Amino acid sequence: MRIQNLTKYKFGIVSIAATALLSIASCKKLDEKVYGSDTSANFYSNSDQVLSGYVMPYSFMQTMIYSVHFALAEFPTDEAVATVKNGNGYENGTWIRFHQHTWTSREDFIKYEWSNLFQGIGYCNAFIDAIEGKSFNFTLPLSKERMISEAKMMRALYYYWAMDEFGGVPVVEHVGEKSPATTTRAEVFSFIEKEIKANIPNLVEKGDDKWYGHFTKTAAYALLAKLYLNAEVFSGTARWDDCITAANEVINSGKYSLAANWSDPFLIDNEGSTENIFVVPFDQNYAPGFNGAQQQLPGALKDKYGFTDYPWGKIVTQESFFNLYNANDKRINQWLVGPQFYDNGDIVWGWYDQDGQQLVIDPKIDKLNNPTGGYGQGVRNVKYQVIQPGASGPTSSNMNNDLVVLRLADIMMAKAEAIMRKAGGAANGEAVTLVNNVRARSFDSGAAGSVYTTATLTLNELLNERGREFAYEMKRREDMIRFGKFEDASWEKPADANKNKELYPIPFDIVTANPALKQNPGY
Repeated sequence: MRIQNLTKYKFGIVSIAATALLSIASCKKLDEKVYGSDTSANFYSNSDQVLSGYVMPYSFMQTMIYSVHFALAEFPTDEAVATVKNGNGYENGTWIRFHQHTWTSREDFIKYEWSNLFQGIGYCNAFIDAIEGKSFNFTLPLSKERMISEAKMMRALYYYWAMDEFGGVPVVEHVGEKSPATTTRAEVFSFIEKEIKANIPNLVEKGDDKWYGHFTKTAAYALLAKLYLNAEVFSGTARWDDCITAANEVINSGKYSLAANWSDPFLIDNEGSTENIFVVPFDQNYAPGFNGAQQQLPGALKDKYGFTDYPWGKIVTQESFFNLYNANDKRINQWLVGPQFYDNGDIVWGWYDQDGQQLVIDPKIDKLNNPTGGYGQGVRNVKYQVIQPGASGPTSSNMNNDLVVLRLADIMMAKAEAIMRKAGGAANGEAVTLVNNVRARSFDSGAAGSVYTTATLTLNELLNERGREFAYEMKRREDMIRFGKFEDASWEKPADANKNKELYPIPFDIVTANPALKQNPGY
């Protein structure tokens, strides 16, 4: 999202991210003298102050969704991996442990995720507590009912991720609750379900005033469909019919349609997408934090893409996952692979073990921890369009693309999966049509292998197709767990001995500080 394309209201949402960052930093300086403070009792004294509290749960998500949440959703899977190349990127073995499922309760990134999720929940609770039941002698920027319901939907999303990653967690609805106890995962599921259903009537819809980047009715139904899709994992009880019903609310709403091209939802200016239902807006100047290209591209490609700083080349893709794509599948173009050239045809020269040679990106990765090689090993993902030099000035490490959380294709395939699971894993005509409709834009008409039948669309193939369609969209861990594949042995990862790693541990510091919390099994 570029700021020149924003309305004044949207600009207010993204610019408040700076306030969120400042609030995080200020929390660490508890010994400084306080010269003034605004509390929930006196802060909301004008419309702008109400607006800043209302958008804080949204803007805070910009600070954590890619920098932390992406890692926990992708690195334990068969998809993305942060390899050590020429001895660089070891980072105390953090990403090796994530890849091999040997993490512990003392991992920094697990603590960051827990803290971020509950900080986001805290922003939601603070706004709800301050505004609910209060009268104002000034005009509010939006209806109070809508703002409260959006805050509760954002709280539901933060809780969804907490339940998905940590299982049973405390359900805290008000600021100031001391040492809350663990709530069972099934109870967290019920809380999220209740919150979504209760708040849908107060939400606006796509096309209404100031809807973009906010929870709409359709976005709420999409989250509900995802909740029901994973209900058997989350609560112990399958809810396939409810998943289908919620998915139908999205599919039949008339508000969204599949984009013409598979890559359209991920363009630099993707706020006009017909497919994206809920996004986290980013802007390289006013709402930074999405640096996917910097994390994924090799430093040797700095000048090709016109970066102001060298890319890190941290994240690569496992060969087995890349091999899921057929050569005639247009989605294979989201991967950088092979010899690299500048746009004028000049050779891009490699670094380290490719020093003095052309940079060649090879799908094969020799080692997870490579002290002397591996610079060009592992294909790199450019699903989110990278600005080319001269397109709009230098290429910042921060991207202008809005990060997609929920889109129509996912909901269509969720419905197809629910239909199949109701039938013991067998696909019927409706399920096949839903998946083929998503898949069609990725192949030329009549291309070999482009169309599923009821015989070829198995559950295993559906998992593969979800991988192809939703690569790097933070869905793979959840999908692998639901399909019973998370514990399997894979490249440089032995099979897990049990299902304990399907949940992350409550961070050691957190559970030590609050004995009322119950640690997950195996930690």
